[in-house]
Amino acid sequence: MALPAWANDLSALGPAARAAFNAEMRAAILANGDIIAEALAGPQPAQSEMRQYIQDDLTLLERLAPDLLAGHAVALFTAKDCETCAAAVRDLTEITERYGLSFIQHDLQAPQSARWAAALGLDAAPFYVLPELILNGQMPPVVLEKHLAPN
Repeated sequence: MALPAWANDLSALGPAARAAFNAEMRAAILANGDIIAEALAGPQPAQSEMRQYIQDDLTLLERLAPDLLAGHAVALFTAKDCETCAAAVRDLTEITERYGLSFIQHDLQAPQSARWAAALGLDAAPFYVLPELILNGQMPPVVLEKHLAPN
């Protein structure tokens, strides 16, 4: 269906017609905001790729957790030459005792611990492994408490 030439020129609309058109456009946008936002955003391969990395990590943790955690709430990986490991052990001991939890400590010099660390893509101590989370580096107590405190 062909429209008159003036139909494409919104400036030709009178005040009442322009108000009606604006109301219809606003209603259409509000009713379909998610579709419009998705169309404007375009493809998001980085976001999709990141979701896949997260899912891969969770799958790996699910596979390793029974042996790595051995029934504890958290595993702490440490090394002899680590400057911050003693503080990490101290902080984690205080927090787990406060909440009635336990942790297991893995020395990166032990062959099995080194294999777990390699599988997780980590090679520098300290780092923490929880059932669904890896924390790399010495964490401030407030961060540990956020993840270990009962809900």
